[in-house]
Amino acid sequence: MAAQALDIKQESNAPVYRGGDAPMISMIERIAMDPTIPLDRLEKMLDMKERMEDRAREDEERQAKKAYFAAMSKCQAELPVVTKTRKNSHTNSTYADLAAIEDQAMPIIHAHGFAVSFQPDGYNDKGELRILWEISHEEGHSRNGVGEIPVDGAGAQGKVNKTGTQAFGSTATYGRRYLLCMLFNISTGDDKDGNKVPEQSGPITAEQVVLLRELIEKSGAQIDLVCEKYKIDAIPNLPSNLFNECFRDIENWWKRQQKTNGGAK
Repeated sequence: MAAQALDIKQESNAPVYRGGDAPMISMIERIAMDPTIPLDRLEKMLDMKERMEDRAREDEERQAKKAYFAAMSKCQAELPVVTKTRKNSHTNSTYADLAAIEDQAMPIIHAHGFAVSFQPDGYNDKGELRILWEISHEEGHSRNGVGEIPVDGAGAQGKVNKTGTQAFGSTATYGRRYLLCMLFNISTGDDKDGNKVPEQSGPITAEQVVLLRELIEKSGAQIDLVCEKYKIDAIPNLPSNLFNECFRDIENWWKRQQKTNGGAK
């Protein structure tokens, strides 16, 4: 079966208030209550406060994203190749069922601060079951989207042999298993006498590419120098196990530049 998952960015519109805002709020209140002070001065103060809140919100979102992807990178590095323990008598093949995947993977996923949820959401115009998924991290960032799974109502011979309830349950279970493996890059494999399959570090994810490019653009770092340091032709080719190091290097360079330029952002 094939499934399609769409990544949907989830943003929070909640206002950000900090203790450091108190002096400005007090100043705005004094200006608002003083009839001798021009109205345009109050408007400028309100604009300044709004800019400060926007900047604080952007910083929080950036830090939450950074924590999310850093945790995801570490989590995926620790996830095992889940052993296929179930046998399909119709196709004479083995597979890892949802229980085995959750047994072996979820403790690691939870240990890195992630929560995962799946929710059936009706059917699309092709009759496929829609499953909403969401991955949230303890630092506040979350990703969500939808997987569309063809309904599993037939047996190995292609004949319909399941009730509507059985077909729904089978499809929902398959969808959760498929999406969980896809979203966390979980692999399944045959038992090799208890020996773990050697891990290989693939390239960073599309989301990590976006995060790095945003940081490079904001900081003014030269992308060719970043690629040269990490011996890659382009940012998408960066090995996933180097994501945290690369992000931290650019951030530290940016902080040094800000100090050199007298704190300019």
